[in-house]
Amino acid sequence: MAEAEPWRPLPFDEVIDISAGEARKRRLRRQLHAWYAFVITLVIAAINIAGFPYVLQWRASLRTAQTADAAAQHVEGWPYPQAEEAFAAAKRYNRKIAASDQTVLGEAEDPFTSTAGGSHASGKDSLAAKDSEYQSLLDSGDGVMGTIRVPKVSIKLPIYHGTSNAALASGAGHLYGTSLPVGGKSSHAVITGHRGLVEAAMFTRLDEMREGDFFYIEVMGETLGYEVDRIDVIEPSETSRLRVVKGEDRVTLMTCTPYGVNTHRLLVSGHRVKIPVPAPDPNAMHDPMRMGLYAVLGVLVPGWLFFLILGRRRNPQPRIMRHAVVHL
Repeated sequence: MAEAEPWRPLPFDEVIDISAGEARKRRLRRQLHAWYAFVITLVIAAINIAGFPYVLQWRASLRTAQTADAAAQHVEGWPYPQAEEAFAAAKRYNRKIAASDQTVLGEAEDPFTSTAGGSHASGKDSLAAKDSEYQSLLDSGDGVMGTIRVPKVSIKLPIYHGTSNAALASGAGHLYGTSLPVGGKSSHAVITGHRGLVEAAMFTRLDEMREGDFFYIEVMGETLGYEVDRIDVIEPSETSRLRVVKGEDRVTLMTCTPYGVNTHRLLVSGHRVKIPVPAPDPNAMHDPMRMGLYAVLGVLVPGWLFFLILGRRRNPQPRIMRHAVVHL
């Protein structure tokens, strides 16, 4: 008779088979991770699609601000009294404008006659381009005559001669036939800019301006402050609000409205005031909307990182439990 084998307890993993349960957990975990990855991919894609125009506008604003700064630095390098003489020549031109009937205001082609917000006005054939005297005045480099700054709505654009397609695609344009933006009594300069472009903000936020707000013209080393005292919406053919009023020192900012429709013109007009009172130093002013955005991002990004780290600590990677076999 064969000798019976001694009794031996079975290992735990043979008594209770947990392999099927572990496999199911791993499968569910992989599916959950795949779902998380899919959702995160969708969120990132949505953010990229929604944020892409703002990235384009941010890059465009940097580029136009750099162009304006480069022109200002170029003027700073001029020998004395070149800038002063250029300023005086512009004043003499403005006196001629004030004494005229201003029969010509702008180009024959409306710069805003486009549903997309683009200009149809050509460059070489425009009235502004053909006027050699006009083109020679306030030329601080590459056709830039100065800079328009509206701190409340983060506008800082170089001002070009005329309102051609090239000018308005690169910054703001000076409306031909109006006073040059050097200030002085009986002067009225009109600065135009596009609104609603996908790739650049330009004058898109000009409708946020209110009476009592300030904007600034930087030209030939001088900074001129203006306080908004009049906001109008006019027909494209209406010009009475663009003409010189005797004794006034005025600048008007003009863009198309309503947003995306462009059937009328929005005018934000201001009279000359002193700096720093009542107009603050433009370098000390900030865009409240942009500052609010920075504050929100400053809270959301650290908060998201905190909860991400906290979630990982609360859900550590599962450990595979091993049981030792005890022999009796």
